[in-house]
Amino acid sequence: MKKNKLVRTLGMGFTAIAVAVSVSLSGIRSEAAPSYLKAATYVSDAWVSNFWNSESDHMDEELAQIAADGFNSIVLVVPWREFQPGVLPLSYNRYAFQKLDKVMNVANAHGLMVELRVGYVWDYYNDDVTTGRFRDLLKDPSTRAAWLAYAKQIYRTASAHSNFHGGFMTWEDFWNYVEDAGNFGAGANSRIAAKNCGYQAWLKKHYTLKQVNEYYQPKEVFTSYDNIYIPARKDYAFKLFYDFYDDFLNDLLEDTQKVFPGLSMEVRLDVDPVSAQDGNGETGASHYGTFQCGNAEYTSLMYSVSMGHGFGNVLSAEEAIKTMNEQLSLVRANNGGKPVFIDQLLYMDVTEGFEQNARLAESHRGAYLTGIPDTLRTHTNGYAVWTYRNYTNNPVYNHQFALGTRGWNVTGGRVVERAGSNQLYLESGGSLSQKVGHRIGGRSTHDGHVRFNADSDGPATLTVKLGAMSRTVEVNGARQYDLNLGRRGFYEVSFEADGDLYLDNIHVYNFVQDGQLRDIDGNELSCMSAMRSLNASMD
Repeated sequence: MKKNKLVRTLGMGFTAIAVAVSVSLSGIRSEAAPSYLKAATYVSDAWVSNFWNSESDHMDEELAQIAADGFNSIVLVVPWREFQPGVLPLSYNRYAFQKLDKVMNVANAHGLMVELRVGYVWDYYNDDVTTGRFRDLLKDPSTRAAWLAYAKQIYRTASAHSNFHGGFMTWEDFWNYVEDAGNFGAGANSRIAAKNCGYQAWLKKHYTLKQVNEYYQPKEVFTSYDNIYIPARKDYAFKLFYDFYDDFLNDLLEDTQKVFPGLSMEVRLDVDPVSAQDGNGETGASHYGTFQCGNAEYTSLMYSVSMGHGFGNVLSAEEAIKTMNEQLSLVRANNGGKPVFIDQLLYMDVTEGFEQNARLAESHRGAYLTGIPDTLRTHTNGYAVWTYRNYTNNPVYNHQFALGTRGWNVTGGRVVERAGSNQLYLESGGSLSQKVGHRIGGRSTHDGHVRFNADSDGPATLTVKLGAMSRTVEVNGARQYDLNLGRRGFYEVSFEADGDLYLDNIHVYNFVQDGQLRDIDGNELSCMSAMRSLNASMD
């Protein structure tokens, strides 16, 4: 999934819980609505960060395949900025909303319900840092009003379709500020931030200065709330900031539920470590206060088999299922007994940098998937898999030319329609380029690939560059290429034509997210049979 490394680290130890309820989140249940959700996160042949600016030419076949594999629902990840590019003044992305309508219509034709993840933080709509508007929700009324307007418009659009099931926001998309705040230090900037984000006012409402000082001592003794700063994340006093932020998320959820009825929230099951009050060892800060999820009928949760296990452990299916029962029981014990929707069921995760996390033995993946139906029936009303189809970490915006040449620098070329698909027609001597290096990591540790479709009516030569790396290929008819260009710079991808040709579906990548269900071309992998068995057992 598209997250920074810090959020991924946190994500390996928490759970998301949600339940399929007997009525839809809009309060009106479709006659065809299933009592139990079995969902695949749908991104077509793109990924969540550029799905909404892609064409998805094979949507009908892809959604038919999801249904044939036994799923009755899809999850769509809906980035805030991609749908609402402007906050002040408000503006909306017409293409994204049109595509939302299209996906829901095609999903409905294949008997698939739709659940929405609202407020995703990552997109490529422009190169500004997206986390700023999430931070501004803490302090800027106009940004909060824009968020509510965005959620209202998403709900209005989706709920017009009979296969709309509901939605959830997630703690993950709002967590970057927690990470930043824990590094502010004890100086004037941290005090200003504590005032601007509302932390000082929250403390004044909930704690006496004497009580606050008990958390901050022996480092500080405050005589005024105005002097309070945001502590370091490892400090015992950061427990206060965690509680403040949990209250912020609860308040935001409850406000958003007024415009998006029944909206749930993916909650954080991790108990975050902070120093013990006496300075000896560590204690934990839980987030159980968020588990109720306002008036939602379910709690949403990401669940990884690594939860509850130490680094480096290799688990059997039996061990993983036992822990899953314990973790889901814990959630329900703290959410009033509401059902759980697992919006990301992570039975495996091969993301680089997290090899130390506990993992399910590879040979036990199938046994785990076929062994969890009783656990799921007891605690959940549904689940979703994140990586139904493997995807590349492609930083290219408008990589299928759905938006014409937006995001590209083009000389001697234009977008044309061929067989119902937009393609870039590049004349001999023409060029195409896009800066991508600022959107992709691991440039010195992984080879860079450029994957694309090319076609021509006669022989043509195409030179492909990725930063300082270059390859030349001969094009004569339709073919897919996947070029390994090494590690010497990723800042720009470019194509130069010697002869007329067509380009489409351009991927730059140095990592493939693997879920062992279907590969990047949609072909079946090792866990697909077990997943179909799980889906069938939950009918």
